[in-house]
Amino acid sequence: MIMINRIYYFARIVIALQSVLIFSSCGDDFFNVPNGGRITPDQHYNSYIDADISYAGCFVYLQEIAENMILVDGLLSDQMDVTQNADRDMIDINRHDISATNLYFEPASFYKLIININEVIPNLPQILGKDRDFDSTYLFQYTGTLVTLRSWAYFTLARLNGEVGMVDGNLHTVDPSKPPVYLTKQQIIDKLIQELLVYYDEEDIFRYYVDHYVLLGELYLEKGDYSNAARFLKFAIDGPAFSNYHIVSNLYGMEAWPNIFLNSTEQGSEVFTAVPYSFVDGQKNNLEEWMNYDYSYMVKPVISLINSFENEVLQNDEIGDQYRGNGITYGISVNNEPFIHKYSLDGGIPHSADVILYRAADVHLLLAEALNRLGQSANALALLNNGFNSMASDRPADYVKWVQNKGVRGRVYLKEKTVPSGTANPMLYIEDLIIEERSKELAFEGKRWFDLMRIANRRNDPAYLANKVAGKFEDPGTADYIREKLMNPENWYVPIPKVE
Repeated sequence: MIMINRIYYFARIVIALQSVLIFSSCGDDFFNVPNGGRITPDQHYNSYIDADISYAGCFVYLQEIAENMILVDGLLSDQMDVTQNADRDMIDINRHDISATNLYFEPASFYKLIININEVIPNLPQILGKDRDFDSTYLFQYTGTLVTLRSWAYFTLARLNGEVGMVDGNLHTVDPSKPPVYLTKQQIIDKLIQELLVYYDEEDIFRYYVDHYVLLGELYLEKGDYSNAARFLKFAIDGPAFSNYHIVSNLYGMEAWPNIFLNSTEQGSEVFTAVPYSFVDGQKNNLEEWMNYDYSYMVKPVISLINSFENEVLQNDEIGDQYRGNGITYGISVNNEPFIHKYSLDGGIPHSADVILYRAADVHLLLAEALNRLGQSANALALLNNGFNSMASDRPADYVKWVQNKGVRGRVYLKEKTVPSGTANPMLYIEDLIIEERSKELAFEGKRWFDLMRIANRRNDPAYLANKVAGKFEDPGTADYIREKLMNPENWYVPIPKVE
């Protein structure tokens, strides 16, 4: 059986998309079908190389999507604020006044990706019998990977918009006169789970780009099916073919933690999936431009987040998150201005930081969240703190092979979190600890807004989200306006114009 290496393919994508895009972009109107000057499917799908190029061509839109998603997440949530240099669109996102024309949130980018995938999938079988190097195994692998990427796009849209317009056609068949079928977030989650389960592989021979099993775990977690969420999140970490492959270990412990963000596509034991950028190849990552004090400095970290790093306690009782805080996740300028530093860690080539979509610590904390809801508080705290290795003989049988696991806090030498005796609801207390840890470990990685919405929805408590986001505003009037607006869950979702 053949495994497609995701890091290898990312490198291929960066090169191939310099000169080749088989299928035309949809343009600003993603339902506008171009005519003429195109290579028809029967002319193109003849060899393994044709499949490879078409496959790679579907990923070009991730560079457009990923950097904007980081910005949108930070400004919608309680982690990022605007500076005096911010443009109108950034200010609108920060105030939750996003219009359909906002520069940084463009659903068309997602639909371009979806429509191109819809173009490729049904045409790949044509290659069978034409090229002996492309067999049914490869067809299954390519198709599963593209279905996973399409599902990720739909799921991300559902979490941003609350509903999704399903596009079943491709560039040849989309009829702009017919509106898409709109599904609610819950409806699309159920649909995506069924589509992804087709490609579930118990032997873990296939590892899908935009990791298949992580996405299934996230979908089940959003759905509130914690048993299946834990099942697939754990399988993503330690599937039988990849024992200890994505364990949170000392490889990125303490001083080595920032290495996660240096050429992230090459950090395979921590990073599941990352989107590469290269300034020298004309693929500029604008995050450093927007965030760094030495560039445009349009957005900045919220002071409460900085304080949460500075108030951390190390295992030797020293104060401050020494390995993830100042100089790593954020920095302080010579003028004493805070700025986001995570996308400036590589001082060699500016504007070329990769954007991580999934990494080990992210998945470990999602797993801890699911286990905690299943009543497995000790296991959840082990993942949060010092890992299952610290449990010695009490380590659960399912985690025996996690011998290198150091825990999310343990690998950066932070004191473990515990539940005080007499705590009224230990499960909610631990859940708060996990979400707090995600806010620091995954700061400015596009996770926070979705975390806040997931927990607020689960608890049926809009104040959980509203109070946190409102708290970042110093002006009392603005804070009250944001709090009141976000107390209505309908206002959590970005409106998009519907095709009627």
